[in-house]
Amino acid sequence: MKLNEHVTWRPKPVAAGALNGKQVVVIGGTGGLGRALSRELAAAGATVTVVGQTFRDSDIANIHFIPADLSLMKEAQRVAALLPAENLEMLVFTTGIFAAPQRQETAEGIERDLAVSYLNRLLILQQLAPRLGILRKQPSLKPRVFLMGYPGSGQRGSYADLNSEQSYSAMAAHMNTVAGNEMLVLDGASRYPHVTFFGLNPGLIKTGIRNNFLGQGSLKSRITETLIGLLTPSPEQYAQKMLPLLVSPDLERYSGSFFNRKAQAILPSPGLDAQHIRQFIAASEHLLARTGLYETAQSASPLSSNTHLSMTKDFHMKQIFTSTTVGRYTLKNRFAMAPMTRSRAEFDGTPGKLAAEYYAQRAGVGLIIAEGTQPSDDGQGYLMTPGIYTDAHVAGWKHVSDAVHAKGSRLFIQLMHAGRMSHPDNTPHHRQGVAPSAIAPGAQMFTPTGMQDAPVPHALSTEEVHQTIQDFRVAARRAIEAGADGVEIHGANAYLIHQFLAPSANTRTDEYGGSIENRARFAIEVAAAIAEEIGADRTAIRLSPGMNMWGIEEGEQGPALYRHLVAELNKLGLAYLHLMHLMHLGNEGLLQDIRTLWKQSLILNRPGKPREQIGDDVATGLADLESYGQMILANPDFIERLQANAPFNEADRSTYFGGTEQGFTDYPALNATL
Repeated sequence: MKLNEHVTWRPKPVAAGALNGKQVVVIGGTGGLGRALSRELAAAGATVTVVGQTFRDSDIANIHFIPADLSLMKEAQRVAALLPAENLEMLVFTTGIFAAPQRQETAEGIERDLAVSYLNRLLILQQLAPRLGILRKQPSLKPRVFLMGYPGSGQRGSYADLNSEQSYSAMAAHMNTVAGNEMLVLDGASRYPHVTFFGLNPGLIKTGIRNNFLGQGSLKSRITETLIGLLTPSPEQYAQKMLPLLVSPDLERYSGSFFNRKAQAILPSPGLDAQHIRQFIAASEHLLARTGLYETAQSASPLSSNTHLSMTKDFHMKQIFTSTTVGRYTLKNRFAMAPMTRSRAEFDGTPGKLAAEYYAQRAGVGLIIAEGTQPSDDGQGYLMTPGIYTDAHVAGWKHVSDAVHAKGSRLFIQLMHAGRMSHPDNTPHHRQGVAPSAIAPGAQMFTPTGMQDAPVPHALSTEEVHQTIQDFRVAARRAIEAGADGVEIHGANAYLIHQFLAPSANTRTDEYGGSIENRARFAIEVAAAIAEEIGADRTAIRLSPGMNMWGIEEGEQGPALYRHLVAELNKLGLAYLHLMHLMHLGNEGLLQDIRTLWKQSLILNRPGKPREQIGDDVATGLADLESYGQMILANPDFIERLQANAPFNEADRSTYFGGTEQGFTDYPALNATL
């Protein structure tokens, strides 16, 4: 089995009482590995329900027992109806049995190993997974399912003769169960995005799993188990090793992953593509249908489809209202206000008098990301935008920081260098804009005399590039002096850093142009300089993969560039990555790759996302936070309206840029409209 280097987690001790109030079910938790895991979970405070045939832990108050013979699908159906799916934090399926030398068949006509070790799990999951955890109070993580077997062993299974009726060998029959369990993890991770699924491969450990094959109590069995016991961990040692993994928050983003007995991530078996999984599970469902119970099981849930949809949406909303850690800060919820240019600063770049009120009104969200703020005179692109490089700027932003903090939120100031998206009439020094290369964007911009073409910019020399990096560094330090909690580097939307990334705007021949590595260098060096100045845990960056505007064309290498850039930025340990994802581009594969590459907090912004989808990206694990712009702009009490399911104000686009309090601080709050 090969290790999966893309999945990382940090083991932390699990203290007694750490799982107080959590409900866990262990299917097969009455002996061997299942019993050892149940006892470890109970010792950490969880209320554990074990399902099996012989209960050995009646002396432990927080372990409860449901007797069942899970070789029978009618028993699996009964168990599924008894379990409190809606309140569960975790569902664990332990190892089953090994196929006998001669084919054994249950009373329902199912090969016994297949029934015990795989098919009952499919039935139970289909009953429980849609409802799993959706009524928990203030959950911090999605509910989890762990399936124990032998994933990563290279088994694909044979769905053509799944029940071993045409021919039989113990090994082939058992490999069907091995493959089936691995596919349940992969299928579940795709089918149930509100739940995380993981596979566990304990390898050889002394248990009773081989008795069915070797013979209960036989000399061969005793010798085999004795040798295994001498050479491998005990069930108790395995359980102690696995407990930190079972509860680690680091796993949240890795649904569909597998782990060996050392709690290391391993790769899935090759060849388990979506089509093979569908065919294997379809054959399994056909086999279930032959028992006469499958149709009953499918309709056993008391929830209608509309009720289930409502409860799932309720779960998604509960998730996004939970607290989370970003960098060095704990946020009260997982909402962020996206940065939006409002063009209401003073002529010298000092935030306007209404800025503190404007941001404080919206501080119900966990994180405020302030509007694009220039780090230097050269960085200004538009009229009346704020800066953060003079004493006056610092004093003005201090009022904003204090107002936001007073409302219990955090403030990151976005450092935005407009680059070539500028005009001499808009800047304090009235100089030509700067860019990686002397290529005009082919776009117009608003100036004091009306719309004008953005002129050909000055191409930065290598020395000037280095000075620009220092400008970012100084601006970040000044932001912290102003009381901000951190800064977000604007690397998106066709501004300077984005210009360095795009071959249509960057034709340099030095170390900042040409190859993917060179075009990404400026963004990485800016981030590294700021992280060194104020701390990586107060430094963030925003990117917009695939956004082609104002002369920006990322070209065919665009996805590869972002994979490289994100991987390199990840090494810096920044507070978060803020990703602007344009849904109409359809580059969901790149988004998933970035989610895998980025190990810190990820904020996702989807322009035009409808209200009914709020919370979905956090609930599925694609994002740690979601950011919203226009909705929060027009609704200073955005959080209260969501919680009350109240209507939103409509944004007045005519007042977006410049002006007075109209369209800035005068949007009515919910209590003012009742």
